[in-house]
Amino acid sequence: MRKLCIVIGMLWLCVTSCGDSYESSIPSVTFNFSCSLSQSPYYKITTPGQFLKIEKNVNGLPVGYAGLIIGQSVFSEGNTYVAYDAACPVEASRNVSVEVLEDGLGTAECPKCHTQYNLSSGGFPTGEGTEYLKHYKVTVSGTSLQVRN
Repeated sequence: MRKLCIVIGMLWLCVTSCGDSYESSIPSVTFNFSCSLSQSPYYKITTPGQFLKIEKNVNGLPVGYAGLIIGQSVFSEGNTYVAYDAACPVEASRNVSVEVLEDGLGTAECPKCHTQYNLSSGGFPTGEGTEYLKHYKVTVSGTSLQVRN
C-alpha cells in the first residue's frame, strides 16, 4: 500500500509540475537560506532519506512561511536535494508547522491535523490534507546548498 501511495504521489507531482497554474495555500514569502553540507547539522542530509527542519538562517531571520524542511529523497542517488515550507497546508498558519519524523523514510506530520507528508515523494499528503507541501528551489554548488524564494 505504501509503495502504491509513493507511485501515485510521484505521478501526481509530475502532472502538477508541468503547469504554472498551481497556487499553494501557503503565502509566498521572500527569504534566503544557505548552508555548508560539510558542517553539522547539515551533514546529516547528505544521506538520502534524511531531512532537517530549519526555522532561521545564520542571521537569525525566519526562513519560509513557517520554517523550512531540507533533505534528500530515499530514491535519490545523492546530490538531489529538495526543500519544502514547514507550514501545514491544511492549517495554513505560521503557528502550525509539520515535524520531521525520524523514520529514515522522509515523513513529516502536522501536530494539529495529523496529516502525514511523504518528503521523499514530493510532499505527498496522507490523512486529512489533500495539498502537497509547498516546494522551494534548491541549488547546490560544491558543498554549498542554497534555498530561495
